[in-house]
Amino acid sequence: MLKLKAMARTVRETIPLTVFLFLLWIIFTEKTNWEHLLLGFIVAALFARVSIFMIGGKLDPNLNWKVGLRFFPFAILLFWEIMKASWDVLTRVLRPSLPISPRIIEFDSYLDSDIAKTMLANSITLTPGTVTIDIDGKRFYVHCLAQEHESGLLEGKLERMVAWLFAEGPDDVRSLR
Repeated sequence: MLKLKAMARTVRETIPLTVFLFLLWIIFTEKTNWEHLLLGFIVAALFARVSIFMIGGKLDPNLNWKVGLRFFPFAILLFWEIMKASWDVLTRVLRPSLPISPRIIEFDSYLDSDIAKTMLANSITLTPGTVTIDIDGKRFYVHCLAQEHESGLLEGKLERMVAWLFAEGPDDVRSLR
């Protein structure tokens, strides 16, 4: 009986990740014949099971279905921010007249959970021209390539986007704009 309960708990923990990975499989492969769907489901289920096993069955409680639904609009807007920053860095490299003035800035975040702070740090680092160096509590240390990158970061757009994704921080700052 105890083994059956443990097995049921394992299945309950694995299903959401399996469904998410299976949906990603369908989106990225763009194939809907039964062989590909079966293979995708098997791969998703195995990957989910191994992932759950490796992290000890404890996903961050802030990762829920609401975050899953919000992730795709967030990812699209993050991609747009990455493209804008890539263009800016490219023009700075190709035009020596544009200023490059490296600096390290500090700012305090209103995000509480480790997963939200990690998402913000990764979003900053993925955006060309900025690299998150360290997080100490709520204080972020970021290397910026130029003054404009510092201004854009301190404006807080990425932080507002992450706050919207995880429904953290003050209600009036949660925004994809």
